[in-house]
Amino acid sequence: MKLVLAVAVTAMLVAVPQAVAADPNAAKISTLQKQVKTLQARVVADERELGANFEGDTCLAAQTADLIQGTWGVIDQIAQALQGGRTYFGAQTQVDDFGNCGDLERPEVPRQGVVVPPKMDFFRLLMQWLHVPV
Repeated sequence: MKLVLAVAVTAMLVAVPQAVAADPNAAKISTLQKQVKTLQARVVADERELGANFEGDTCLAAQTADLIQGTWGVIDQIAQALQGGRTYFGAQTQVDDFGNCGDLERPEVPRQGVVVPPKMDFFRLLMQWLHVPV
């Protein structure tokens, strides 16, 4: 009888720590770990999207500056022809796009530079680039 009682008490003592050791929050922790993993993947995707947005904005700003400077070149050409060689704006220097136009692909958005008369082809290419899924 003492042996049976000792075995029963030992079995209970072994079972109790296992029941206590089972973390009641284990399911919540597992769910939170999955959510963290999902959020980390989302952060990576968002950083990639922001980088692409920055490159697109820089390219747009630089090419718009080229377009404006090309317009000034036309004004200078007209003034030289009609006003005895007068120049209003003079030679233009293209602004730096930091290589961002060259980074755009699918489709490529090449930098045309200051063109007289200005051309707006880059807007079409940039709009196509903006609508390509990342």
